[in-house]
Amino acid sequence: MILATNGLTSLTQRRSGALYWLAFLILATLRILDPTAPALAQSPDTARLMPAGGMRGTTVTIELPGKWEKWPVSIWSSSSQVQWLATETAGKVSVIIAPDAKPGAHFVRFYNESVASPLLRFIVGGFPEGLEVEPNDDVRQPQTIDIPASPTLPAITINGALQKSGDVDHYGIRLAKDQLLTVSIDGHRNLKSPMDASLQLLDTKGNLYGQNLDALGLDPRLQFKCPRDDVYVVRVFAFPETPDSTIGYAGGDKFLYRLHATIGDYDEAAESFSENATSIAEPSDRTNPTAVAGPSSFFGAMDNARDEDVLSIETTAAGHWKIKARALELGSSMDAVLEVLDPAGKSIAKQGDSGEIRDPVLSNQMQAAGKYMIAVRDLHGRFGPSFRYRIDLENELPHVKGSITNDIVTGTADKPIEVEVALERTFGFADDATISVVGLPAGYTCEPVVSKMKEDSEKKVKLSIVPNAPCSVPLSIEIQHAGQSEKQSITATNSTTPMLWLQVTPPK
Repeated sequence: MILATNGLTSLTQRRSGALYWLAFLILATLRILDPTAPALAQSPDTARLMPAGGMRGTTVTIELPGKWEKWPVSIWSSSSQVQWLATETAGKVSVIIAPDAKPGAHFVRFYNESVASPLLRFIVGGFPEGLEVEPNDDVRQPQTIDIPASPTLPAITINGALQKSGDVDHYGIRLAKDQLLTVSIDGHRNLKSPMDASLQLLDTKGNLYGQNLDALGLDPRLQFKCPRDDVYVVRVFAFPETPDSTIGYAGGDKFLYRLHATIGDYDEAAESFSENATSIAEPSDRTNPTAVAGPSSFFGAMDNARDEDVLSIETTAAGHWKIKARALELGSSMDAVLEVLDPAGKSIAKQGDSGEIRDPVLSNQMQAAGKYMIAVRDLHGRFGPSFRYRIDLENELPHVKGSITNDIVTGTADKPIEVEVALERTFGFADDATISVVGLPAGYTCEPVVSKMKEDSEKKVKLSIVPNAPCSVPLSIEIQHAGQSEKQSITATNSTTPMLWLQVTPPK
């Protein structure tokens, strides 16, 4: 077995129009069957995880689809809390999840001497887990889900995939009268699947009891109080993340999802909002704002209709503040509106009130010293425990941001590898910045490059990595700002993370 190595640690437009909704209502009643569809093929550089997550304190087996001609494969992991083992069986890996593993996304990459996989997301959860079993396209013959009994919360997570266009998945759950069922999909939020998922709740005769599309960003959430003892069917289908002219359900090898089902009143998102954050208590309004200090984080909820929570912060020096409202990202139903008011009570910045931007972020705020207010509310005036938010306050220093196009940098061992880094100077930063590659294999060299204002290097630089042998290793590119001790990591635009990779193959 091979143990993984540890590494460095707008909402799309909402659909509208009569044609879309007519198509939605028609398609929602259809059973789409295609038992002859071929199985998904997969190569080492396009690996897909199924299951896409696991429960803390368990070991998960993942069978990577497709033919693996070279095995075992090497594995890089972003976290020591999630360890990956390539077993003796080609295409099969074991994932050991620590009991105290942090919930949420962890990252993994498979590689060998010639190719590396994309950066893949593996979600750590707190519920028992299961797998989708095909065929489950017929509402009359759904896949049966047995939610494990628990003294605290009966709950389960099912890892599934909408494998092809037109795919619809059905899950049957036996419930007793007056039981409260909550079901949600995690597809777009954490897995970054290119899907706009939908949920419906039916009985086995096809009678519709409820449906939801976008309670959690592009992911749905549905609650249902059972009117009688019966088997109820959860239906999952999806449209593409980016709307197109196709009238039909979407699917494909990247349409992975995690279906969470719980019985009882449970707040599955509470930990994400409160972690390292201070609670905002009522009253908290423009007359009686809650005094806070930053940089720091705060959380609260809308307690009544048209509620608005207001923070008061006094800055003592000129600066540049970023204020981020996190709601949908963390599993809230809230469409947050964020507003900043100056010491005179005048609104100087607002975002989220158009409904087009979800989880608003206001940057370059509160530049002059003084007392400011930060107000947050729900766009539609809704309230309740599920309409919660988290506010993160960050005092930003003027700096240079850098990015490269692809998170995998490739080349051959017989010639230098050029890496172009795009640069953006924020808040008027005018000093020099040094861009360096760190942690290269022995024998590799790369000279640092300095970015200077009003020169060709102001907006982009080129690094030249000189290899001496093939390799497949993590890559880190850092920016050191003149006059600042902290360094910033370069990210990749195709993955938005600093978890880069260097793949150098033998000369052709």
